[in-house]
Amino acid sequence: MKTKVNLIIILLGLSTCTSAVAQTKQEKIDSLISAYYHADCFNGVVLVSEKGKIIIKKAYGIADRELNVPMTTDMKFRIASLSKPFTAMIILQLTDEGMIRLDGKITDYIPDYLGKKGDSITIEQLLTHTSGILQNLDPEKEAIQERLYHSLHDMVRYAEGSDLYFEPGTGFHYSNLAYNLLAYIAERVTNKPFDRLLAERIFDPLEMKNTSQCNAAKIERNLSKGYEYKLLSGYENASYFDPSYTVGPGGLISNADDLCRFDKALYDGELISGDLYTKMITPSKQGSYGCGWELGKKIISNHHDTIPVISHAGSINGFGSYMARIERDSILVIVLKNNRTDTYIGSAYAPAIGQQIISILYDEEVQIPKKSIAQQMGYTTGQNGIEKAIEEYYRIKASDFEHFNFEESELNKLGIELLFKFNMPDEALKVFEVNRIEFPYSYNTYDSYAYVLMQQGDYLNSIRYYKMGLQILKEYPQMNTGESVLKDAENALKAIKTMESKIKN
Repeated sequence: MKTKVNLIIILLGLSTCTSAVAQTKQEKIDSLISAYYHADCFNGVVLVSEKGKIIIKKAYGIADRELNVPMTTDMKFRIASLSKPFTAMIILQLTDEGMIRLDGKITDYIPDYLGKKGDSITIEQLLTHTSGILQNLDPEKEAIQERLYHSLHDMVRYAEGSDLYFEPGTGFHYSNLAYNLLAYIAERVTNKPFDRLLAERIFDPLEMKNTSQCNAAKIERNLSKGYEYKLLSGYENASYFDPSYTVGPGGLISNADDLCRFDKALYDGELISGDLYTKMITPSKQGSYGCGWELGKKIISNHHDTIPVISHAGSINGFGSYMARIERDSILVIVLKNNRTDTYIGSAYAPAIGQQIISILYDEEVQIPKKSIAQQMGYTTGQNGIEKAIEEYYRIKASDFEHFNFEESELNKLGIELLFKFNMPDEALKVFEVNRIEFPYSYNTYDSYAYVLMQQGDYLNSIRYYKMGLQILKEYPQMNTGESVLKDAENALKAIKTMESKIKN
């Protein structure tokens, strides 16, 4: 059985098959996103421009599933952590005006701050995630607190009550609470609420009429609803969270056109001085993050080139977002989604889609996704049971094979999630059995099957299938390569020895 770390790596891989063959960049991008849509992985809007000219701006899918409202290109989305560049921009503007210093300390602006190292953590360290401040509350506590109204001062209290990950300035750790602090500092030095600062300093001057701080009480016209896909039940309304919890790190709503206006303003130097702009897109020594932006590089193998990419992604209940700027070639890529998966099966993350779009723009081949047979079987399992799901597997394989991904990893991912996430060992065992029959020369299919038997206490059969898998590994080494396979085989030998000992005793 795969180790937990290896499982996560496998689960995060996108299911792929044939290459895009469309003639133009627009057609290639449309083919890619349409495939994600038909694979039930994407609903939203994509906008791509090059040298100021829009290549594609298109909506896919549904904005409101209950009312069957189609998605349109002017729809608004919760952009989650893509809000951070805007928070950083407010801080940099206040720095330009001398109201804040990047080397200023938290206690310079919040004198009553009680958190650790408040008198040494700088504004720049908050901006670049090098402060060491806690990222979020632990998941169980956050699941409760994010539903409740919070003032920015409340969020500051969470930062105050936590330990630091490291000595400020010596490491990198992404921190939402650091951006809550920045928003609070901006309010303190200006005596204005943060939503007004955003409107007065960025949204109104740039005519970003569809961008604002999300407010739970306000009715937002053209705001798409957020959805989460559950393996056993399909799409559900996204779980509620109060947007006050994300003021600073992730509280904005926006649409593709407004983000495009923001991009243009950055090129035109409308918002901050040139020196601070350079500072904004210069990574810290501790990580590939500047002031509000992720600063990465994309290798374009067919051009033997490496391209600097300024980007940010966001993910929040029911929504995903990604914005990438390639200044060297004046390229903008925006991906906005109103669906998020609560499963690694068939997932399609906004940044991964955005990276594929960038590949298309630089004439690289990309893999077009197919529907996930594991996702289909997971839903059927939840609705009608595992036997019906297995029947559906063979029916689809016989009648619609070309539109689904039938790679070995599909059933392996399904079995793993049924076992570990839903505690359904009987169902997982049946899935692994199908996979073993379908891929008889793969060691991993025997390993997974034997592991479940061991967990169920069926030691004799578990030992039998572990040994069958080891024999397969010996006979077909070329079909079972990689360090993870060898490590699993080592663990299998240990498991066999342990079970044999238990049987004797």
